[in-house]
Amino acid sequence: MTRTTNGATARNLPPAAFAPVMATGIVSQGLAAAGAPRLSGALLAVAVALYAGLLAGLVWRVTRYPREVAADLCDTGRVFGFFTFVAGSDVLAARLAPGPWRAAAAALTLVAVPACTVLLGCVARVVRRIGADDGAGGAVRRAEGTWFLCVVGVQSAVLAVAGPTPGRGLPGTEVAWAAGLLLYAAVATLVARRLLRFGIRPRELSPPYWISMGACAISLLAGARLAHPGLDAALGPALTRDILLTLWAWATCLLPPLLAAGAWRHLWHRIPLAYEPTWWTIVFPTGMYAMSTIALGTAEALRPLVLLGHLGAWVALGVWSLSVAGLVHRHIPGGPQAR
Repeated sequence: MTRTTNGATARNLPPAAFAPVMATGIVSQGLAAAGAPRLSGALLAVAVALYAGLLAGLVWRVTRYPREVAADLCDTGRVFGFFTFVAGSDVLAARLAPGPWRAAAAALTLVAVPACTVLLGCVARVVRRIGADDGAGGAVRRAEGTWFLCVVGVQSAVLAVAGPTPGRGLPGTEVAWAAGLLLYAAVATLVARRLLRFGIRPRELSPPYWISMGACAISLLAGARLAHPGLDAALGPALTRDILLTLWAWATCLLPPLLAAGAWRHLWHRIPLAYEPTWWTIVFPTGMYAMSTIALGTAEALRPLVLLGHLGAWVALGVWSLSVAGLVHRHIPGGPQAR
């Protein structure tokens, strides 16, 4: 019975199942930077345990149900979720690299980077197909927040390859980072056109739209890690600084409308605020914003930004705690799922 139950769970494993791993991993990084090593270590242990269990489930699913996995890779609503595996692997690699686990970090990177490349090819094929099937507006009509996960996947790979020391990235990482920025611009354009052309209903304005901010923040963090002398040599110190500050400003500007959208959804339209797995797509951007703010403040010697990032790391821990509490409440006897 246990084997059957575990097999059914693995078969139904959603593509975005690794979202809690990437969220927990980045909050762990933020707490380490904020001077809370014990809490950071505890969350790292949680992230590693989650990753190991989910990886076993993913391997089982790919091995036993390859047709279902292939169908997910051709589904616009599911294929982007696989980038949580890439980002979860890379976030753990970046967190483990500074310590004695460099071999494990390297192994995670070696798995995640090829996976990211394959997934980008799948996304390109899917988007091209829906454009051919539905006309010019096909991609625009279906674009939504989870599409930014492809940007997160690319920039997380850049982070993992670059390593924890600024300016130590391998040749080509600057090009990959720039490609990630262009990809962000393309996805943001599609999503903006969708919102302006087709509008959005309150129930459709779900937490994954927060990934728009998280994708910008991870682009900033990757750029800050590549700078001095990586990006400085390619772009020049002044241009590098301007790009990084622009990314931080854009991520910051996204916070008020994202918070307002949540109020519009839950307070104005009274949609119940109940736990759903997509809550982790709020935790990750919050933690990534904190971490990228710390990195930018450190790179540019801006102490106020460093302090703001430290505060953001504790806010991210609070959001993580709320998500865990919601998850536990959902699965306890008599909780929402049980009813």
